[in-house]
Amino acid sequence: MELIAKVTVICIVVALTALLLERDTPELGLLLTLGAIAVVMGFALSYYREIQEMVETLLGQAGLDGALFLPILKIIAISMVTKLGGDVCRDSGQKALGAVIDLAGTFCSLLAAEPLLRTAMSMLTQMGGIG
Repeated sequence: MELIAKVTVICIVVALTALLLERDTPELGLLLTLGAIAVVMGFALSYYREIQEMVETLLGQAGLDGALFLPILKIIAISMVTKLGGDVCRDSGQKALGAVIDLAGTFCSLLAAEPLLRTAMSMLTQMGGIG
């Protein structure tokens, strides 16, 4: 709860300040936005270890293999970075760069899903579904 309150206040203040700066120097508005992103990501990443421990505990309790869950976490991280990067590019007027980031994120997600796809194919083959 404390994190989202900090993030919201920072983002609102930066958004309003960037709007004021964009009249005269749009570059400064973009730099201010990028700086705020770095600060907010620093706050968010400070919770990474806590989340990792929670996921490991849940996987242990469920008796699931962490190697199969890791690609899901990678895909989630890829989608978050892709969304953020694409939106920053689009907000700065670079729609084509935003689209390229989206495309690259899709390819990276497919590559990260490869272990899951191999496991699924192996299971189907063992069950006799694919020959």
